[in-house]
Amino acid sequence: MITLVLAVGFAVVGIAGAANAHHNTITGSVACKDGGGWAVTWTVVNSEPISETITYSSRGVVPAGTTLSGHQTRTFTETVTTKPTEPLTLRLTAKWDNGYTRTNSGSVAVAKFTDKCDVKIVEPPTVPVLDPCGPNNATYGPVPSGPWTYVINGNGSITITANPGHQFPGGTTTVTLPPPSDSNVPCPVTPPVNPPVNPPVLTPPVVVPPEVLPAQVRVVRAQARKIDKCGRSGDRFRVAERSGVIYKSRGKVLREGRWLRATTRSITVRAYAADATFRLEGKQVWRMTFSTRPCASAPEIAPNTGM
Repeated sequence: MITLVLAVGFAVVGIAGAANAHHNTITGSVACKDGGGWAVTWTVVNSEPISETITYSSRGVVPAGTTLSGHQTRTFTETVTTKPTEPLTLRLTAKWDNGYTRTNSGSVAVAKFTDKCDVKIVEPPTVPVLDPCGPNNATYGPVPSGPWTYVINGNGSITITANPGHQFPGGTTTVTLPPPSDSNVPCPVTPPVNPPVNPPVLTPPVVVPPEVLPAQVRVVRAQARKIDKCGRSGDRFRVAERSGVIYKSRGKVLREGRWLRATTRSITVRAYAADATFRLEGKQVWRMTFSTRPCASAPEIAPNTGM
């Protein structure tokens, strides 16, 4: 009788000991993540020589259904963008192939999340659109400075990338502004000034041309210039604002004193006297050619024209 009781007792102890042996060792480590935030790496070690399946996980980094073979060590990495206020804990429930189940957990102390890895959320910059009169000439103006870099794309759009340690709302690190929309407002056309015609003289029938005294004629100089940046998006030209001068290109009157976008590689600008009371002196025709050399890095930006 005594021998039987002892045998049963040993059997119970043996079952309990086997159950307690089944466990997962869970540890976590923290490192700064490129671009800001923290990379938390969890290490899970299966204590048994048989396979197990995770049936419950407190964190999505180790999803339920994950398997570990006998004595296997697996690592799982997740990104944390907000500094935790209490220890970060991973709790796993596993079931081994022999039917045993066990729940184990591991934690990372708050002190491991150093402030130097913190992510700062910033609003993307607001970039003004320059849209002078005329069709298809809208462009973006200067990009405000901030914790970001930017690239002007070939279609006129701008891609803005946050610096390391910064993100835009929603957790994104890049924002692309679409090509600017052109209003296609036509430029005002100044009608040509017709010289005055004296009334016909019946006797004798001679038309006398208008007389302009030398003291009444004003001499003016016209001026035009260009800016030829790498690529095409930054090419601009401007005609100086002068009283008594009208500038035309391809038969259209140009807006004076404003940087205009060069829509073709070659542009010819001609200056005309507004009427007989003005006389042009100096250069009156400008033939401008813009290169198409590619930009070495980010395309150059047209200067701040004040528009």
